[in-house]
Amino acid sequence: MAFCSVNMETIGPANYNQSFSPATDSCLPNSGTGFAVPGDMDATTLIVRPAALTTQVATLLTSKSATAPSTLDPNNMDPASVFKTKAAIVRSNMEKEYCFYYKRYLWVLNEVLTKAASTTALTGTAAADYTIQRAAAGTINSKLNQILQVMQELIKSRSASLNGYYSSSAGGVNQLNTELDTMRETLKGHSTQLQSKSLETDVQSAMIDYTLEKNSSSRNLLAVYGFMNIVAIGMLFYLYRTAKA
Repeated sequence: MAFCSVNMETIGPANYNQSFSPATDSCLPNSGTGFAVPGDMDATTLIVRPAALTTQVATLLTSKSATAPSTLDPNNMDPASVFKTKAAIVRSNMEKEYCFYYKRYLWVLNEVLTKAASTTALTGTAAADYTIQRAAAGTINSKLNQILQVMQELIKSRSASLNGYYSSSAGGVNQLNTELDTMRETLKGHSTQLQSKSLETDVQSAMIDYTLEKNSSSRNLLAVYGFMNIVAIGMLFYLYRTAKA
């Protein structure tokens, strides 16, 4: 996601498997470890059960004193002002947490795919690292998916509590939820592949297809460039003959 570009943290073997800190700022339950499986979330679909989502968002807003005021008093704007400040803090923390895991997910996913694409069997430390990193990628994938679902539930909660404020037109809450759904489906696809026993074979096959496609494209470009060179030489020869005449 583009907004994660503000996170300039360098990720590597020493910190890719860290947890978001402080845990009290996490939007996920159980001190930031996430929803319980199978009680709160389906392990296969990665969908958090509606009741668990509703409870978590209510708990999150209450803990941060970010519950929307139920009435508006024009003579006393303090509740609205406090709500605005507290709600901004909640949103900021959620963005930080998502980007914290997103950066780590990109790094560890690259490590896993690189090792899976290797045609040489992994042994010793490399094999152990691969097993740990693959498991970590699955865990981070699940956390990212959960955070997106909490974001969606929070949006719905705000839409209900501030009915009429949010626009349902293009650019409004519906479009944002659609974008979050797209990202969740992508993460779900990643999760399926990470849990697949044929990951290494699938990655190597994809790499072969990519290489063949790239080589084909290169040959096509060379053919085009060769034709252009023949035309250019022909034009130069024609100009030379014309000038001599």
